[in-house]
Amino acid sequence: MRMRPFSQALRRYFLTGLATLFPMTVTVYVVVNIFNFADGLLGDLLGFQLPGLGLIVTLLIILATGVLSTRVLGRLIFPTIETWFTRLPFVKNIFPAVKQLTTFLFSETDRHSAFRRVVLVPYPRPGVYSLAFVTNETHTSVTGSPTTLLTLLIPNPPSPFTGPIIFAPKEDVILLDMSVEDAIKLVVSGGVVAPSLTAKPT
Repeated sequence: MRMRPFSQALRRYFLTGLATLFPMTVTVYVVVNIFNFADGLLGDLLGFQLPGLGLIVTLLIILATGVLSTRVLGRLIFPTIETWFTRLPFVKNIFPAVKQLTTFLFSETDRHSAFRRVVLVPYPRPGVYSLAFVTNETHTSVTGSPTTLLTLLIPNPPSPFTGPIIFAPKEDVILLDMSVEDAIKLVVSGGVVAPSLTAKPT
């Protein structure tokens, strides 16, 4: 019976580690291979190596891909490739999470719309506080009287993107004077990189 929780924890840690490393590893791998290809191709065409030219071509290829992905043709091609990835065995279990993580890391708009504020919330018991990201705000009477509930994601280090989601009354949380980026650094470092905890003036 003990082996099952262990295997579940092992699987969770493996996927968390993979989701953390994958975007960085793929980014480095893609950039290095584009650079090597461009540098080698230009060297063959020109007959000599021109320092820095491969790097310039690499940057131009990345920029061209970014431009293409925002145009009509790119909006047809890239979703088709992503759909194909989601149908591959094993890859389909990883790619959606990695895609979401990559979008979060590289998109300023999605980042700030997903994690709005950083707060402290009494969790898992009164007197003990956990760092949390505010992801939504709801006005509801589900608790019996009209109240404002904050949807909070409590991150599990070293991943700031996974953890329990709780709903807490707005008046029970402490809004911190801390940016989302600093909070992510705190979570990823396990508290080693710890900005000062200061309540944001209301």
